[in-house]
Amino acid sequence: MRYSLLLSFLFAGATLFSQPVSLILSPEATPSETRAAAILKSWLGKITRQPVAFTREPKSEPVPPAIFIGQSLAARAQGFVFPEKMEEDAMFLHGKGGMVAIGGGGEMGAEYAAYSLLELLGCKRYSPRDTFLPQLETVQLPSFSARVETPAFPYRELWYEPATDDSWARWHKLKTRTEKDREWGMFVHTFDKLCPQAQYFKEHPEYYAFNGAQRSPGQLCLSNDTVFQIVTANLRTAMAEKPAARYWSVSQNDNYDYCKCPRCAASDKKYGSSAGSLLLFVNRVAREFPDKIISTLAYQYTRKAPKGVKPETNVNICLCSIECNRGNPIEEGCADFANDVREWSALTSNLMIWDYVVQFRSYFGPFPNWKTLQPNLKFFQKNGVRMMFEQGSGRDRSEFSDMRAYLLAKLMWNPNANQDSILADFRKGYYGEYADFVDRYVKDQIRRMEKHGKKLWIYDVPQNEPFVGDSILYRTLDFDQRMSQPKDPKVELRLRPLLLVELFSFLENMKCVSPSGRDMMAFNRNMILGQDTSGLHKSLVNFEKWSQESGMLHLNENGYTPARYVQDYKAFVKRSKEASNTLAASIQLTEPASPKYGGGKPEVLTDLLVGETDYRYNWLGFEGNDLQATLDVSGGIGMTFVSDVSVSFLQDQASWVFFPEKVTFEFSPDGENFFPLKEVVLETVPDEKKRFQTVRPDFSPIAARAIRVTAVNRKVCPEWHTCNGNPCWIFADEITVK
Repeated sequence: MRYSLLLSFLFAGATLFSQPVSLILSPEATPSETRAAAILKSWLGKITRQPVAFTREPKSEPVPPAIFIGQSLAARAQGFVFPEKMEEDAMFLHGKGGMVAIGGGGEMGAEYAAYSLLELLGCKRYSPRDTFLPQLETVQLPSFSARVETPAFPYRELWYEPATDDSWARWHKLKTRTEKDREWGMFVHTFDKLCPQAQYFKEHPEYYAFNGAQRSPGQLCLSNDTVFQIVTANLRTAMAEKPAARYWSVSQNDNYDYCKCPRCAASDKKYGSSAGSLLLFVNRVAREFPDKIISTLAYQYTRKAPKGVKPETNVNICLCSIECNRGNPIEEGCADFANDVREWSALTSNLMIWDYVVQFRSYFGPFPNWKTLQPNLKFFQKNGVRMMFEQGSGRDRSEFSDMRAYLLAKLMWNPNANQDSILADFRKGYYGEYADFVDRYVKDQIRRMEKHGKKLWIYDVPQNEPFVGDSILYRTLDFDQRMSQPKDPKVELRLRPLLLVELFSFLENMKCVSPSGRDMMAFNRNMILGQDTSGLHKSLVNFEKWSQESGMLHLNENGYTPARYVQDYKAFVKRSKEASNTLAASIQLTEPASPKYGGGKPEVLTDLLVGETDYRYNWLGFEGNDLQATLDVSGGIGMTFVSDVSVSFLQDQASWVFFPEKVTFEFSPDGENFFPLKEVVLETVPDEKKRFQTVRPDFSPIAARAIRVTAVNRKVCPEWHTCNGNPCWIFADEITVK
């Protein structure tokens, strides 16, 4: 008898212990509520041993733990009162007595509430690859006051690698790529799609922009009625092919070559901005499609809001912050853009902000913009912005892309959330025992940037950022040796991007003089040109290996791979060694170089630091004028036999940089009178790739005291270029004499 009682007690205890988690779905559940129930059933089944029971109409009074999804008689009986109406994406949560009620507005609100409840229970999705699930013996539902959370921005899109995963994006309450593709028929820079220059420019140049010198295919002439007819016809055809799409972008191409014809110029003058002629055109298009939203860019030359004309109610303005310094919050450090936000928000409630939160030229470069993200979002919210597009590194992983994406997702929902708590939560779950190390590392990046004036641009390289030079020598050379092996191999992989940031910064600064002013040439010569380059070889091997292990597959937005980077770096070393065998020479320029690059110093052409495909370092630029350089090769002792002369040039046509039309080489036996040596003609053809070319003429050895090199600039971009007629550049680098 005693044993029977004991067994009955134990059995009853076991039944109590394994009390199912009850999911009680409203009999009139919305699709969002039905999904929320399925999500909770799946995830709760992963984190607890308790069974999960699902019902629509409980036959008996529910007991804890119970979750009510949507309004029902059973929920009302427990005292849960749902709001009568909620905004799109808003979510409702209320917890008491071991029970929770969730719901939401629109297509996603209830689903978002389910994700929030799972986070309250300890579930975390740090990245698509890194999910933390607590293992619970029993589910104890928290108690909290009834609350409705409405997102700060109804439209929240994050262009970072984690958000390209639809399930991660939904968890973090963001627009998914699938939703984006369904909702947008065309997205930005669409003028050439809607009126293709390849189809029309040759026979109808009047359809395109007059740039002050001639017609150019870079942009459209927005005062031309035929252009309007072509754009609307092509838009109507595209809409018929994708009828469900709500947003259609009618927006400028990605260049500055806007129309300055008399009619367009008059509109721009009348409305005080180049957005004047654009908005007149887009408004006219929008009136043709009243059931669609026509989006356009306020970008670069159209950024300033016009006066005297407003967007139609179905026109969306996408205002872009591309020029802003990311070292300061926008309201403090980019006053002109902040004013643009205020002026556009006064004109329309349909305002989208395209913000930039990554270093586009260097996904592996340090980008300590952490103290700007929250203030910027607060500013946008304060000024009535309803749509946020945060552009990171897209489908590519980059410096702290997982942590930045996690933080931005939380702040786009609620800019007033506690940023320190969000980051601390991420670091603890993602970096484990190295959480404090990563915290110190990020804070040190910020400290060094602030020390050098808070200058942080989205199109830059480590060579040009003074705060990088403070750390590369004492951090990178033994960075991996100073770190003990993490206990968790996953944490070791998550730390790899930190190593890559430091190693990349070090390798890049090896190519030039430190931006902080410290001359690194002696160090560079030893590492790159010395007899023992094993240290450099090991660094390059590690760079490629760690990149692969980290899933960091491209160095910038143009798809530049780590393998190609290593290949190019080896070529750079080879060219540097070749340049080091040149005759020492003093140099003078007939016409000055632009002070924007290399300070305009002639010595850039003979400093033995060879240029690559980025004109921002190791190159000397000439805008609209020729290069003529005279090198004294006498060494102060008279004539020298010269058997070889070379000079390198860069081509980056998208940036208006072209090879010279021709290069002439002359020699002088006395330093005053010059005689022809050789002339080399270079062909200029359309070329989308960045490339450099070394010009080396063949000639018999001659005795000379001086050598003169002249590179003839073509002066303006050619007719076939999108910015034809505008001044173009030549960029020259190392002139070698042997």
